[in-house]
Amino acid sequence: MHQKKLFAEKITTQAIVILFLASCFYLYEFIIQVAPVAIADDLMRDFAIDATKLGLMSGCFYYAYMPLQLTTGILLDRYSTRVILTCVTTICAFGVLLFAFAPNIYIAALARFIIGGASACSFIGVLQLAIRWVPPAYFALFAGIIEMMGAFGGALGSKPFAILLKYFDWRTATLGFAYIGFLLAILIAIFIRNQPKGLKKITPIKSDKNFIWHNLKIALRNRETWTIGIYSFLVWTPVITFAALWGAPFLRLSCNLSNIEATRAIAYMWIGIALTSPFIGWLSDFITKRCIIMSACAIAGAISMTLVIFITNIQPITLNILMFVIGSASAGQALSFALLKDNKPPNIIGTANGFNNMCVVSSGLIFPVLIGKILDLNWQGIIQNDIHVYSLSSYQIALSTLPICYFIAAIISIFFIKETHCHPIWENKSHPFK
Repeated sequence: MHQKKLFAEKITTQAIVILFLASCFYLYEFIIQVAPVAIADDLMRDFAIDATKLGLMSGCFYYAYMPLQLTTGILLDRYSTRVILTCVTTICAFGVLLFAFAPNIYIAALARFIIGGASACSFIGVLQLAIRWVPPAYFALFAGIIEMMGAFGGALGSKPFAILLKYFDWRTATLGFAYIGFLLAILIAIFIRNQPKGLKKITPIKSDKNFIWHNLKIALRNRETWTIGIYSFLVWTPVITFAALWGAPFLRLSCNLSNIEATRAIAYMWIGIALTSPFIGWLSDFITKRCIIMSACAIAGAISMTLVIFITNIQPITLNILMFVIGSASAGQALSFALLKDNKPPNIIGTANGFNNMCVVSSGLIFPVLIGKILDLNWQGIIQNDIHVYSLSSYQIALSTLPICYFIAAIISIFFIKETHCHPIWENKSHPFK
């Protein structure tokens, strides 16, 4: 009797279409996630807020996104990925619509919270589909490609959004993205399928009303889950802090750039993530090593971020190269999901990925507000055009936390994360897999 397989044996056209559509939601939510970096001054002026309040409003995205990672991961292990992605894409578009019409900072913060909650399964949802639709030997590569889609969203949320602001106000530009979200939800509902025909169905871990805690206990009980999560947190912190909020104001001051020039430089950071993510995924599979690449990424990030923060008037070409390297360094977190795939059986991988992605974005709960608070503590009372103006030294003090994050990540990846050599080591352990 022919035994059904757990994973796809080849990459089909249908698989590419499905993963592309699901990745488009990841790209879409990234555009919305980082949009404040291009409209920071507009938001502070229209809502009459300072840097701390802007950081809090922007951080509301992560206040919902981060804690829901575990919940959505567990739900993806148990229910239809297609149905969940359709629902959350619709809710996300509604949140963008609310943000576009927000009359005050409180409604804007609520809208960011709704968007963040709906976006919680954007990345792990695509990974859940890739696990079933992509052969295991190509998973790290496809995880990198998925990360690339999100990075393109980050690039689209910075420079092109800033260009749109030359012709439209920030509310009109945001409204256009709301309509795009509703269209994407319809396409996801029509075309996405959970798994190829003929594959063995993965049975959720058997547990009645306590299945959430049961999944968590299994997913989080080994040290690797935690060390991988801490690494992910540290290397992604500069993306959330610099590229998604404070980078453009700092570069305008440090390098004497316009808003468009500053967001163009930040776009190179996203391009670095986009181009490097699939490459290091392929390289990791090719050399059958994960940790050495993750370590190299963290070290490169520490050096490049230090140069950007403490050297002023960097020439545009040099600045773009450094921003590209910083983005490439943060792409190292894409390999963390490949490490988890090596460590966890398929019936709890959604939960494990949810925890790891929670770690990735949890810095959004801390660092946007932390940087804003440090800026306000060093503010010299200068206000121009109803906007708080901060000195270069204030930015340098606040942003000096970012290269430290990279440095600690390098130590963790060198000394505390166990190399799997791209082998599914969960097969050799007593994991429950029914």
